[in-house]
Amino acid sequence: MAFSTTLIGTSGKLHTTYNTDWSVGRIGSNTREDVMLVQALFKIFYYELLGFNHDFDPPPNWNEVIVVDGYYGPVTQKHITHFQEQAIARGRKVLPDGIFDPFREPGASSTISKTRYALDLLNNGCANSCEEQNIDNYSNLPNREDMPALLRSALKKVKKKASKYS
Repeated sequence: MAFSTTLIGTSGKLHTTYNTDWSVGRIGSNTREDVMLVQALFKIFYYELLGFNHDFDPPPNWNEVIVVDGYYGPVTQKHITHFQEQAIARGRKVLPDGIFDPFREPGASSTISKTRYALDLLNNGCANSCEEQNIDNYSNLPNREDMPALLRSALKKVKKKASKYS
């Protein structure tokens, strides 16, 4: 189940980030709340921040805003694969496996592949771009009325690490 976690930034300010308990994508567990979180972050990053997200564009030939419904399918997979490809093209060390694994802690690399967690990078992209635009689309995610109640409820739970790593 998706959840929130808090961290203290380099400025000493308390920040909230969002994580999943299980993997989303090819061969992922694809639990409903976890898929919803990934979809919600894509909605913010690719569609609400379009033009203000450092030239990250939605997947090619895709003209509709991703639906936050918690159901994993070809549209969600297309966004996952596309984001990983864009991150790699920009010099980020990301494993192009079509999966968003939960991150162990913000900024950490995978202990197996020694690459950054794509979900952590997506969180960073949403948080930083929203902050630059002075909007709360990301920071207010657990309270947004346009997001499913199931996701809002899940994100009100704060914990330190994903169940996958317990």
